[in-house]
Amino acid sequence: MGIKIHSNESTKKLIKALIAKNREPHSIVITGERGQGKKALAGYIAASLLCEKQSGEPCGECKSCRMIDAGVHPDFIRLSANENGNYKVDVIREAVSDAVIKPNESRFKVYLIPDLDRSVNTSTQVQNILLKLIEEPPEHCVIILTARTKEIFLETVLSRVLCLNTVFCSDDEVREYLSNINADGEYTDEQIDNAVRFSCGNIGRSVEFLEDEAVGKAVEIAKGCADAVCKGSEYDFLKAVFSADGKKALFRRVIELLREAVRDACVLRLGLDATIGCMPDESARLSQKLSIDTCRQIYEQLGDYIVRVDSNANLVLTMNSFASVFFK
Repeated sequence: MGIKIHSNESTKKLIKALIAKNREPHSIVITGERGQGKKALAGYIAASLLCEKQSGEPCGECKSCRMIDAGVHPDFIRLSANENGNYKVDVIREAVSDAVIKPNESRFKVYLIPDLDRSVNTSTQVQNILLKLIEEPPEHCVIILTARTKEIFLETVLSRVLCLNTVFCSDDEVREYLSNINADGEYTDEQIDNAVRFSCGNIGRSVEFLEDEAVGKAVEIAKGCADAVCKGSEYDFLKAVFSADGKKALFRRVIELLREAVRDACVLRLGLDATIGCMPDESARLSQKLSIDTCRQIYEQLGDYIVRVDSNANLVLTMNSFASVFFK
C-alpha cells in the first residue's frame, strides 16, 4: 500500500485508539512545515477511518484502502484551491452542502482542505463558512484542514478540532525513502547524501531537492545573502537577491531558507541545541553577527515578506526593499 507514514508514531497510536473506542474525531487540523507530510498524514487518517477492517490503521488490502491508494475513493474528497492558493467561497459552500449527504461506500465521508495558510485572501471567510459544520458535524462527516501553523486559524475553530502536528523524520528514514524511489539508480549516492542533508528531516524537501534544480539555486542564493549579511555588504546582498531573475517562486524559497537560517541563528545564540537547517555554517556565522532581538525581528519581517509575495505584491519593489530587513 502506498500510504506509509514515517515517524508520527504518537499520532498513529492516537488515531488507532480513538477508532477502537468509537471516538473518531470529526474535525482535525494538521500543521507542519511544507513538505513534512501533512497531506500524507491526512490520507493515512482517512484510510484508517474508511478501512473495511476498522482496526484503527489501514490494512492496505481491502477495497477501500486500494481505492484510497489509487486516489479514487468517492468518500475521500480533496478540495483544491485556485492557482494562487486561494479557496473559492463557492467551492467551500458546495462542500458544506454535500457533507449532509451520506457516504457512498464507507461509514464516513472525509473532506480534506489542504494548505489553508496559502489562502491569503479567503482563509478567514472559509473558516467562518466551515464553522457551523465543525460545530455540529453529521455523524458520518470528517473534516481535515492542513496549514503550516495554527496561527492562521480562528480561535473558534481551534477550540473545536483535534490539533495534530507532523514530526520530523530521522536521516535514516529520509535515506530509506529516497532509496526506495531511486530503485532505477537515477540519482547518485552524492545527490542522495545532499538531499538528505538539505531535508532536515523533511522528506518532501529531500524529494524536491532531487527533482527541482531551482531548489539548489535557491540554496545558492540564500547562502550568498547570508554571507553578505555577515560581511556587512548590502551590495553583495542585493546582487545575490537579483540573481533570482525576478522569479517569484525562487525568491519565495530564498526568503524561506533565510528565515530558517535566522531561526537557527537565534537558537544558537540562546545556547540551545538547534535544529540546523541546510545552511549550518551560515547560521553559525549569523548567530555571531546578530543579537537575539535582531534575529527575532528579522524572522518576523521575513514572514511578512512571504505574505507580500503570496499576496502578489509588486515583485521588483519587494525585492528592492528586501535588503532593509538586514541592513538598517
